[in-house]
Amino acid sequence: MHQDEKVDLRSIYGELLNYSRDAGWYNFPNLEYIDSDRIIEIFKKAIDEIKKYKKEIEESTLILEQNLEEISNTYDLLSALLEITNILSRDINPFKVALEIVDVIEKNIMAREISLFLFDEGNEFEFSTPNAKNTKEFFKSYILTSKSVIMNDSIPLMVIPIQSGEEFNGAFVCMGKENGTFFSAADRKLVEATSKQLKLALSNYSYFKNEMKRAMIEKELAIARDIQYNLFPHTFPPDYKIWGASLPAREIGGDYYDAFERNDKLFLTVADVSGKGIGAAIMMSMFRSYLKSLSSKSDLHEIATLLNHLMCEELSEDRFVTAVIGIFDPRSKTFEYVNAGHDPVFIFSNGKIKLLESENPPFGVIENDDFYIPKNVKLSENDLLVMYTDGFPEARNDKNEEYGLERLFKKIVELSSKSPAEIVKLLLEDVKIFSQSTVQHDDMTILVVRG
Repeated sequence: MHQDEKVDLRSIYGELLNYSRDAGWYNFPNLEYIDSDRIIEIFKKAIDEIKKYKKEIEESTLILEQNLEEISNTYDLLSALLEITNILSRDINPFKVALEIVDVIEKNIMAREISLFLFDEGNEFEFSTPNAKNTKEFFKSYILTSKSVIMNDSIPLMVIPIQSGEEFNGAFVCMGKENGTFFSAADRKLVEATSKQLKLALSNYSYFKNEMKRAMIEKELAIARDIQYNLFPHTFPPDYKIWGASLPAREIGGDYYDAFERNDKLFLTVADVSGKGIGAAIMMSMFRSYLKSLSSKSDLHEIATLLNHLMCEELSEDRFVTAVIGIFDPRSKTFEYVNAGHDPVFIFSNGKIKLLESENPPFGVIENDDFYIPKNVKLSENDLLVMYTDGFPEARNDKNEEYGLERLFKKIVELSSKSPAEIVKLLLEDVKIFSQSTVQHDDMTILVVRG
């Protein structure tokens, strides 16, 4: 190295030294303590440091660009999901806004064909972009085989199911990319997140529909309960000491009781249709109509025989009606009755108990004119005649113990001095106390007459 070059090198180093110290950096040694070789070595080292720093900047810039791209993708994903959430929040019925959701998906993943297939109560619904031509045929085979996520880069194809456990509600089918590439991880994230939102929306919609159905059923049951309530007597013939009540185990029941005058006599009945609920209530109404129309006849055997014939025609083989029908004559103080497979009628007279038990099959079981031969019993002035359904003796408490016939008879004897209305009221209260919080097992009906 020539002397002039050394002088230039030292001059350059001096300027660098002054600049570094002006910048507050004192790592370079003073000029008087180093020679030209040392200066060259320092420059080489500085250049290496600059190259290293440049490389680090380039790598950091690349990472920053990647992070910015990921942030941008995340922002786009969140924006799309927010838009979809807003769409779903506008209507409880996701089927009404499904096509809007498909449009948002198309705008964000740039697929050539997109179809959303949804199932509701066994029916299939399709929501597709206008150019979707191949998705439906593919979906037909898809539901017979996979029902799982499909990512195929060669077509390209992306299928995201909408399901929870074993319940399959449909799928997104996306085919082709506008830019000729394959579906990305971001595309899959968006469609999978949308699938989860749709699944929740479908569950909420299903719950909403069930609640609407339940509310409608409850409304219809309330109407039926009012109708059935009006079928029972709310006043009784004033010349008789009589009272009755009926408590269905459900909203409506299959028990029936009535007391009305026919030909200056008191026509009495208590009946129990097999089964519970709406079906039993319909049969009870049918039984009541037939009995009312036949009650104008004076022959109880004829009434019972014709009633059985009608019930045999109307009821299925597993249905029947147990009943006691009777006519109380206030002049002769006689009670003529037919017990068709029903619980015994209870008579309390002069401190003694008499049971009028059944010797006939229930109505609607078998046709035979030899059945239903009426019997007669004489009643005194203060005798009690009690007709009831099996809901009373079969009422249970939390220990699964039954109220029982013996307890029922004992309670009626205990209350025998009271009016029929008081007997009915206090008897119902006693069964309620016995049963405590136990759900009522069966319809309970009672009719009390004082002779």
